[in-house]
Amino acid sequence: MVNAYSQYYTAPPPPDPLYTLTTWSWEAPTLNSQVYILSLAVFNDKLYGSTYTGGRLFEWNGTDAWVQKAPQLNSQQQALGLTVFNSKLYAGTSTLGFLFEWNGTNAWIQKAPQLNSQITVAHLLVFNDKLYGGTGAGGRLFEWNGTDAWIEKAPELNSQIQIISLAVFNNKLYAGTQPGARLFEWNETDAWVQKAPQFASETHIKSLLAANNKLYAGTQANGFLLEWNLTDAWIQRCRIHAGQTAIHSLALFNDNIYGGTFANGYLFRYRTCL
Repeated sequence: MVNAYSQYYTAPPPPDPLYTLTTWSWEAPTLNSQVYILSLAVFNDKLYGSTYTGGRLFEWNGTDAWVQKAPQLNSQQQALGLTVFNSKLYAGTSTLGFLFEWNGTNAWIQKAPQLNSQITVAHLLVFNDKLYGGTGAGGRLFEWNGTDAWIEKAPELNSQIQIISLAVFNNKLYAGTQPGARLFEWNETDAWVQKAPQFASETHIKSLLAANNKLYAGTQANGFLLEWNLTDAWIQRCRIHAGQTAIHSLALFNDNIYGGTFANGYLFRYRTCL
């Protein structure tokens, strides 16, 4: 019998008295041993996910499964931070911090090389009609020049070595970090300002999502969904299903919040607490 939390498990997670599916509904299983759904994005009215360990791109069929749309490119193990910019779909990578553009059919095209020894472009976001990337291992913010290179816009702050999530909320740019799981606001010139400290024992703010006039975060080490109180702290809303220790990605699709997880690379739909 297959273990319920095996990376090859292809049926819905079993009922669990501590983590019921009243808040999250299971929507798609692991595909091709991709145990992380690192990022989610809506593009041309479809939901896409990028993965680890193969740095691939998948399209959700809208019901219960993923369809691969692009394979690994240039030995990049992770495709992260999916975002739509100028009607094209982009991803950042690890282990060399590249910028990729999807060709719209079946492959990635490299658009920018590694930047200042930053080995990971962990998240991408469009802000004021420009494309920004948050990085590791230096926790910096970069702006893409639109053709072939990055320009640094903010340095590392308070020993947060990775900017692993970005979101625009109330016309401001926010970042979630590791290892301190903090929330920062960019001053739009050259620096970060902390807006929320670490929540409990969570080590990473893996994902951020602005929805319904609220700013949400998905965390690691316990897979919490948090809501920012708009001033200086996080409020816990719910926890993902047992065995899933991180909400790596969040996206709003057809008026529903979806989350991509680790350790099984499941897709969940958030059902309550909105």
